[in-house]
Amino acid sequence: MTKANSGDRQWKKRDAPQNSEVTRILGCVPFFPLSVPGIVFALFLLAIPAASQTPAGEEIGLRMISVRTEVEAANVLREIQSGQSFEAMAKAHSTDASGKDGGFLGLFRPGDLKADLQRAVVGLMPGQISPVTRVGGEFLIIQRLTAEEANWILPYHSGLDAFQDGRYEEAARDFLQSLPYAEKLVPVDSRLEDNLHGLAEAYRLQKKYTEAEPLYRRYLAVHWGGPKVPEVLDRFSALLALSYFRDSQFLEARKKFEEAVDAAPLGEGIYAAMSTILFKAQLIAESEALMDRAVQRFPNSKDVRYRTAELYRSGSKVRKALEIFEQIIQMKTPEDSDPEASRLQQSIIYQKIGSIRADLVEFDDAAAAYTKALEFTPGSVGARLGLGYVDLQQGRAADGLAEYHRAIAADPKSAPAYFGIADANLRMGRFSEAVAAAEKVLELDPRYRQAHYLTATALARMGKTGESDKEFEIFRQAEAEARSQTDHIRDISVFNQEATAKMTEGHAEEAVQMLQKAIETFPDSATAFLNLGAAQSKLGQHKAAAETFQKMLTQNVSDSFLVSWSLAREYQAIGDTEVSRRHEVVYLQNVDLALREALEASLD
Repeated sequence: MTKANSGDRQWKKRDAPQNSEVTRILGCVPFFPLSVPGIVFALFLLAIPAASQTPAGEEIGLRMISVRTEVEAANVLREIQSGQSFEAMAKAHSTDASGKDGGFLGLFRPGDLKADLQRAVVGLMPGQISPVTRVGGEFLIIQRLTAEEANWILPYHSGLDAFQDGRYEEAARDFLQSLPYAEKLVPVDSRLEDNLHGLAEAYRLQKKYTEAEPLYRRYLAVHWGGPKVPEVLDRFSALLALSYFRDSQFLEARKKFEEAVDAAPLGEGIYAAMSTILFKAQLIAESEALMDRAVQRFPNSKDVRYRTAELYRSGSKVRKALEIFEQIIQMKTPEDSDPEASRLQQSIIYQKIGSIRADLVEFDDAAAAYTKALEFTPGSVGARLGLGYVDLQQGRAADGLAEYHRAIAADPKSAPAYFGIADANLRMGRFSEAVAAAEKVLELDPRYRQAHYLTATALARMGKTGESDKEFEIFRQAEAEARSQTDHIRDISVFNQEATAKMTEGHAEEAVQMLQKAIETFPDSATAFLNLGAAQSKLGQHKAAAETFQKMLTQNVSDSFLVSWSLAREYQAIGDTEVSRRHEVVYLQNVDLALREALEASLD
């Protein structure tokens, strides 16, 4: 399919179960072609399934999970009854070809099924799940779809087929037909999101931006937690666009953003995602304030507190981070939580506490925290690495070496563990062992610069001056490259700060000239382009601003959601509504992608 830019979602059709497989198990062929995909919703991709016309009569929609043993079937059924999604369990466990499609088989007349399956299916009410049923040598679990889901899934699948074939008008018609049924599905979930996004994409690819935009906004509202989400994101983008301009407009944008957040019901995830983006834009105070709001909104959420603690730690407020991590440890675990996941969570929190304690040179407390983490997850490599580090810092090289070897036993490909072994051996005067371990580090991770320094040190102490000098030179070159990159980023930042300061002081034309010079000097600087466009916009030079933002796309400087957001507003100011709406649609796509990526990103 075509793309507006690299931020666009990509959709792809999945393979479907074959009729012969279904016929063998169920004794009949379903009442629509099974060349349909599963219902799949992924973090950074969003799939659009597809369908035919809704059959009438006594046909019912079915999903199936097939496994080889009765014990496994019983375990799967128990997981579903405890709240796991039938579709997810089908994808994870079903041996049938339909498993990758969440077990969806199609529509059937109960009377056409095999007798043993008739007994299992006929008694099922819409939405119910059968007990384990044996058919031949396989054990099946069957789910009967509700009428709403059956009516939704067929036109939805048909829309995907049309979409993948480039028949976008037909795809839009099918998605529009399925949408009312998606809206009735309970609970509201990725199926409605997929339907909205599929319809929006089908309209976009027909260049029907007026129809596409409200659908994208609805999709964002459903996925990120409330009807006010699009408005919050608009104000969020306005704040980011002015992040270098700490003037009255910036202050007004911040106020409007905070008011929008306070007035809107939002999901947990969007707080963390926006906070991460703000942090990386150097809006540290705004990032922290946003997560403090999230804690107030979701006081019982461990995840919100965890992300808040990580934020404070990244901002060097380690005591505040430590306080929040210790609060999480004291929070009650919900009764319906997965015990294994809960143990892992507790272990990770204790490791975070241990790491902070170690940074604060509180080694005894750090060791206690790492030891506690191992009580929850005895095989934790992170906890072993932490204990090894504490031992080395307290002069117990042999104990540290033992911990690092335990880490290697748990993960033979851990470069940090091998580096710890090299460090411990160096401290113990075992220079050849240190060199061997450092070589293993570089084998696993050639970018591990400190391994070259450690190797050089060990070789020097062994009297191998020539080899040592070579390793020192490799280390110095790697360090110089790292410093050069850091200096490059700092120089760009200084240029931007000086130019935007001129703007704030009222020297607008001088600020524009400085930013133009910054682009000449640093043609890869997205911030210089964004700030130049913002400055031009502030001066009412909307055509020039649009040209600046457009260059970011044509020269492949950046396709950030802020570029499309800015272009939409500049073309609106110029009076070109159609082009403005096109960029607005791309912005809505890309801000969703940016939020998803931010949830997965590290703040380091």
